[in-house]
Amino acid sequence: MGASASPAEMGWTLGPVTIFDTETTGAGAEDRVVSLGAVRLDAALEPEATLHLAFAPGIPCHWGAIRVHGMSDAFLACHPPFAEHAGEVAAFFGGHPAAAHNFAFDRRMLGSEFGRLGREPPWSGGFCTMQAWRRAYPGERVGLARAAAACGFGRETALHGALEDAWLAVQLLRRLHGLPPVPMRLHGITNGPGEEIAG
Repeated sequence: MGASASPAEMGWTLGPVTIFDTETTGAGAEDRVVSLGAVRLDAALEPEATLHLAFAPGIPCHWGAIRVHGMSDAFLACHPPFAEHAGEVAAFFGGHPAAAHNFAFDRRMLGSEFGRLGREPPWSGGFCTMQAWRRAYPGERVGLARAAAACGFGRETALHGALEDAWLAVQLLRRLHGLPPVPMRLHGITNGPGEEIAG
């Protein structure tokens, strides 16, 4: 693998940013977010906080989506709808820039959840680690698993978890800006049955 571009070439200003990932019922315009994982970084790209939530989407998951994330319709039905956590999610993003691996997809999916509630997305601008990786390493595979493997990281299982994938994107963002890896503080979904719903 060749040398990466400098931070200036990657166009990052090192401001606070929330890196996130979504798992969904599918990839269509009417599909819904079923899980959100997010890691908030400070201006030096150091982790500050994490968020890991699941939502009852109100529609069935496509079988292909279930193969990706492993969450059944019955499991998701035990969780609150996105609307009950919209305020918490918005406060976590806090109006700062957001980043994701394939930002266009995650922005569309999460942004649509806010749009259904008549709310604007809670971020100001975005950064795509996939596009940045492609520019930094021409000819290399840009999928999250392949890019993370180049940094010495991988998923714990074959299934995609929103928080784990958000942490992998954190490692890529830091690598792109000449920073060392950070510990991945993984934890389960925090709004399952019996958990208090944050306002």
